[in-house]
Amino acid sequence: MPQLISLTSSPTGRGSRTADRGAERRTVLGGLLLAAGFLIAGLVAAVVSGSAEGSWLPLHLALAGAAGIAIGTMLPHFLVSLAAASPAPAWRRRAGIVVLAMGVITAAVGMNSGPRALAAAGGISYIIGLAMTAWTGFAPARAGLGRRAGIVDAAYGLALLNGGASVLLAVLMLLGADSVAGAWVALKPAHAWLNLAGFVSLVIAGTLVHLYPTVIGGRIRVDWTLSVLVLGLGIGAPVVAIGYALETGVVVIVGTLGVVAGAFALVVYAAATWRARGAWRTELAWHRVAISHLNAGIAWFAVGAVAMAWGPLAAGADPAGWQLSRVWGPWVAGWALQVLVGSWTHLLPAVGPGDAVRHSLQRVWLTRGGPVRFVAWNLGTALLSLGAWLSVTPVAIVGAVTVGAAVMGSVGLLVGAVLAGRGADAN
Repeated sequence: MPQLISLTSSPTGRGSRTADRGAERRTVLGGLLLAAGFLIAGLVAAVVSGSAEGSWLPLHLALAGAAGIAIGTMLPHFLVSLAAASPAPAWRRRAGIVVLAMGVITAAVGMNSGPRALAAAGGISYIIGLAMTAWTGFAPARAGLGRRAGIVDAAYGLALLNGGASVLLAVLMLLGADSVAGAWVALKPAHAWLNLAGFVSLVIAGTLVHLYPTVIGGRIRVDWTLSVLVLGLGIGAPVVAIGYALETGVVVIVGTLGVVAGAFALVVYAAATWRARGAWRTELAWHRVAISHLNAGIAWFAVGAVAMAWGPLAAGADPAGWQLSRVWGPWVAGWALQVLVGSWTHLLPAVGPGDAVRHSLQRVWLTRGGPVRFVAWNLGTALLSLGAWLSVTPVAIVGAVTVGAAVMGSVGLLVGAVLAGRGADAN
């Protein structure tokens, strides 16, 4: 029988009767705000560069920065919540988040205005941050009293390994390792697939296994789709990378099909969970904002998987068949960033610091302009995607501007919700 697991709190784990839940809640809040800051930084970088397509800095600030910081913040929290364990000490949790952030900043400075060695140091810092994320998540979860969610553990473990491998490839290239730097044209798609599919997307998808049912009022399911999801993304992405490294088209195609299967497995899982959902009776507007963004994000994930697979399926291991511009719209804006916003809409009033009054005020703030922001986000994503696919730059620009406005509004409301909550505490 599927089991509904609460992600808003968890009992104290074995051997710790006085775990500081307030510190963990403040850590979650700080991490979400930092992720929002990187999201704005990526948007500003896209505007300054004059293009949202093919630009290294906006993409890495959005994914390695915003999405990566959110992963470093929430992955350990979810692991200990699912295991009913005490979280790692707050200083250790925060140190891991800071190391990730410093890695992104250092790499950005090194790539754009400094020596390549500085960018490589940023990459090494990011790998250390991923290791610290694993440490502060898996280690305390082992002492939990609750039933472990093995499929989620597998998803998170594979994702962190893929993320580390992706960054390691970039570090070796920056340090001038002959075997990597000399073959970077072929390895660049490998780096992208490991990062986009094997790391960021797998963490998001693994999180939605339990977060999506919680948000829509359903039950966490355990069926064949979860195995396809985790194996398709977690193994398919490194298989694609190996295929590019070996310049073997058949291997690239097999891995690509695995990733596509994993993406559609999430759609099937979400659809089955949706059909068995309950009906919320209170805070309906707030629920609708979070649910609509998550539903749209999952749909864009499937579209993005097809768009990402289009070139490799046609061109095999030829790097020319891989175009990053094809996935900017569906997989970055529509999937990764939209699910981030939908998630923080639910999580801030659920696991952030404060009492019931503060959380109620936060829900009001996070609901403001919800339908308008949702339409703008997804219309902009559609225009950005079509403009890139059809090589119609004005359409892509209009789409990017529309998504950017939705991003700015969502981040502004997040900050407003945090400040409104503090005002309530002061009163």
